Amino acid sequence: MDIGQIGEYIGLATSAVGLTGKASDTIVSIKALFEGGKTPDNEQVQRLLNTLAAELTSANMMNVQLSDALRALSQELQRQDDFEKEKARYELIETSQKDIVFRLREDAANGQPIHFICPVCLNRDKLISFVSGGYYKTCQTDGKHGFRFEKMPPARQVRMGDF
Repeated sequence: MDIGQIGEYIGLATSAVGLTGKASDTIVSIKALFEGGKTPDNEQVQRLLNTLAAELTSANMMNVQLSDALRALSQELQRQDDFEKEKARYELIETSQKDIVFRLREDAANGQPIHFICPVCLNRDKLISFVSGGYYKTCQTDGKHGFRFEKMPPARQVRMGDF
């Protein structure tokens, strides 16, 4: 959720309030035509009623847009809340080789096996992406995200007489 979106929603709400205020002013003008037992000019009444209808229609359309925008805002806030709850299940750890990854906390496993997730994907993309492999684990979403967990065993040297 960015500030620009919130600004748009505030703008919609302000416009809706403004249109409602105009409609209220038009109603006051219509009432004034009938005060004191006067017989109002039908043409003027018709013009004000048409203005009122247009203002109420505009206000109603603005309210529909505002309702849709608020629903979208609510859904986005719910998604962010769900993500933060899921993220809270993980703890940041340092591997024995000094790489940093997130690990599922044991008290939050809920029957899942303990696993690791990519810190780059989690923080940048708000995405839970598992890392898998042996000594060197890679992110399932982006293979360029790699993490060293253990020292690689020394490469076995093959001699000609070993065959």
